[in-house]
Amino acid sequence: MLKVFISHSHDEKDLALAWQTLLDHVSQGAIEVWLSSDTKPSGGMKIGAEWRDNIYEKLSAADYVIAIISPRSIERPWILWECGVASGTNKDRGLIPVVYSMPLSDFEGPLSSYQAYPGEDKERIIEICERLMVEAKLQPKKQYWEQQVETYLSTVRLHKPPRNVGTAAISVWLRRIESLISIGRISELGSLVDSMYSSFGTDKAMDIQIHDLLSQTFIEEKKYTLALSEVQKALTLLPDDLELLHRKALILLEEGNHSEAKELLDYIYREFPDARYLPEISGLEGRLYRELFESTGRRDALDAAISAYELAYEKDPLSYYCGVNSVTLRLIAGDIKGAQEKTKAVLAVCEELAKRDTVSFWVDFTIGELYLVLGDTDRALNLYGNGLKRNPGPKDRQKESALKGVQRIFTHTRLEAGLLTRFEELLK
Repeated sequence: MLKVFISHSHDEKDLALAWQTLLDHVSQGAIEVWLSSDTKPSGGMKIGAEWRDNIYEKLSAADYVIAIISPRSIERPWILWECGVASGTNKDRGLIPVVYSMPLSDFEGPLSSYQAYPGEDKERIIEICERLMVEAKLQPKKQYWEQQVETYLSTVRLHKPPRNVGTAAISVWLRRIESLISIGRISELGSLVDSMYSSFGTDKAMDIQIHDLLSQTFIEEKKYTLALSEVQKALTLLPDDLELLHRKALILLEEGNHSEAKELLDYIYREFPDARYLPEISGLEGRLYRELFESTGRRDALDAAISAYELAYEKDPLSYYCGVNSVTLRLIAGDIKGAQEKTKAVLAVCEELAKRDTVSFWVDFTIGELYLVLGDTDRALNLYGNGLKRNPGPKDRQKESALKGVQRIFTHTRLEAGLLTRFEELLK
């Protein structure tokens, strides 16, 4: 019995299964087809077996390997490994690259030395079936194959593999996105991204640089639904990237989804135990519990928020944003003396940072917030004004965050309520 092994990426298992069905029908079961994604009890991986050994065994036994190639899978090392093993264990074994969603002229790489076939071309698909039938010493009867071939082609049309998702195309789209951002036309970014996905014929993950840049940009523009979509795509490519996980948790908080944000933080702490000492992560935990306190009034949530912010600040005093948040929360907790002591410590750090050649507007905003705690509203106003003049200056989302800090202090101190208007006018 002729044995055919189908090499494919996980995303293209529907194409591999279409080939299995087609060859089974045209040969009436006389060609044995094996693929790792086969979920039938008698197919796919052996239960309890080491998967590499299982694949090596099937490759060694195969007479032919059909390699499913698309712009998405052409550089996948797994397919190259399987085909390399196949050619290495038996030089007489046939390799048949079947190419989807790109012209054969774009098919390059180690497998391009083999005769390739376009996967959407009906006549070429029939040719593969005929040749395999002859190799199996069977008589081709293609006059009876019409329905089987049409079923295969229907699967191909439904699959709609991405088009032109090669290195050059990714590079072009990345430049277009960066250009739009650099000239300040970010409001047009959503339309450009729609055009990109339409051009590629897919909205699945494609390139980590593109998804990383888009997710961060959409956060700054407060387009959280789009940001979450992009960070999810990025995480399918880099599932254990701590910065991306932090970004997703931040988006969930911005959307008010505290339960999922907490689940994600719990996952981060399980997988990366030292992450609780990182200012960005611990600060996010502080914000989560602060918002839970604000929505529920639970004192344990307030205590957890203070603990998270102070843990990060004590580990790294340069994380002044965690320090100033712990100051504000101590005020809310009624610990006036503790808040004032912490204020002096954080203020000393920030005033040193303010002497540097390059100063972030966040340093100005933080010093301003600390002077508010000390009751010096005029000095605080001047510092917020300085921050607004920095280059680069704060975006709307960052000014909104700064104003919320000011409002919390006015709510929990004896500052004259009427003065709040001056800060609101400045930061809005």
